[in-house]
Amino acid sequence: MRIKTLISTTLAVLALAACSGGDTAGAPKGEPIAKIAAPAGTAWVDVVSKTEFGGYKMGNPDAPLKLVEYGAITCPGCAQFAVQASEELHEIVNSGRVSMEFRPFLVHGIQDVPGFLLAQCSGPEAFFPLTDQLYAEQPSWLGKISTVTEADQQAMQKMSPEQIATLLGTKMGLIEFVKSRGISEDQAKACLSDKAAIDALIKTTERGTKDDGVTGTPFFILNGAKLDASSWNQVKTKLIEAGAR
Repeated sequence: MRIKTLISTTLAVLALAACSGGDTAGAPKGEPIAKIAAPAGTAWVDVVSKTEFGGYKMGNPDAPLKLVEYGAITCPGCAQFAVQASEELHEIVNSGRVSMEFRPFLVHGIQDVPGFLLAQCSGPEAFFPLTDQLYAEQPSWLGKISTVTEADQQAMQKMSPEQIATLLGTKMGLIEFVKSRGISEDQAKACLSDKAAIDALIKTTERGTKDDGVTGTPFFILNGAKLDASSWNQVKTKLIEAGAR
């Protein structure tokens, strides 16, 4: 998925397309796994690192069950999953049995770029809290995509991806959103103008499509097996069957 494709997708689809989960069944099954204690004075949910795949992993790095989600920040299904999963998923991650890796996927092209750039603006430790907050308030900021005018769309055809990300971040109120969460306007604009970060998001999306067969979001993988699941209850069932109990 090249930059030109991302731009044309944005110009053609300023109304949201549908997003959906994976369509391939399969998941590991196993005996109950004993809890694994975090280092003294810490909780596994606070152990977060950026991965070689362009994602962010939360939890025990050596957890026997490794859950991966490909998600789009503008995907309503992803937002619903995040809201439903938050509390119970954190409990499961804190057991040490399961790690959770989130990999950004640009299912709606460059529309997804500003939110992801700002979610990772304060480093790995802030990625999950910011992403959860963006999902929780998605209808509010995403609805502002309607403020992108025809004149804006015409101008975007001559803009760089960084300029488009900054324009969309401003129009959608995302800069103001993160300003109230400890990220200054200058810092936000610097993150939105980070070409290397945009290229990395594209690479993660391309890899997800090519190597993992991602066709929509949310899309889940558990220990290398694609899950036929899109809701938290479905994913939780797979985790329990695999031994997170």
